[in-house]
Amino acid sequence: MSDAAMGGADDGPADRIFLRDHVVDVEIGAYAEEYGVKQRLRFSVDLEVRRSGAPHVDEVASVVSYDLIFATIRELADGPRMKLLETFAERLAARLLAENDVTRAWIRIEKLDRVSGSLGVEIERRSGR
Repeated sequence: MSDAAMGGADDGPADRIFLRDHVVDVEIGAYAEEYGVKQRLRFSVDLEVRRSGAPHVDEVASVVSYDLIFATIRELADGPRMKLLETFAERLAARLLAENDVTRAWIRIEKLDRVSGSLGVEIERRSGR
């Protein structure tokens, strides 16, 4: 079903940029043993970005930069402590979707140090524009 049929705006073609398996040490968690301890979080982020009608220009200023994803993760990781991965994912999505050309975000955050594998959260959010 198209976005238009689902009640969303169909603004034409879109591209995706992504960051996969980016690991950052973060103090996060709701349990007593998680306070004062940094844990490895693995981030995978996909952003759907609106394509302009203008011809492609080979300049960073003409696209949504991957640096936006890195910097936003780092800013949140260095900011006020969060208890939940869900909170981190929601805040990351909100900040990335605030960018004009970002129309949708898929975010997966996994804790790598709590179990023998990983545990985490994955969300999808759309821009309200």
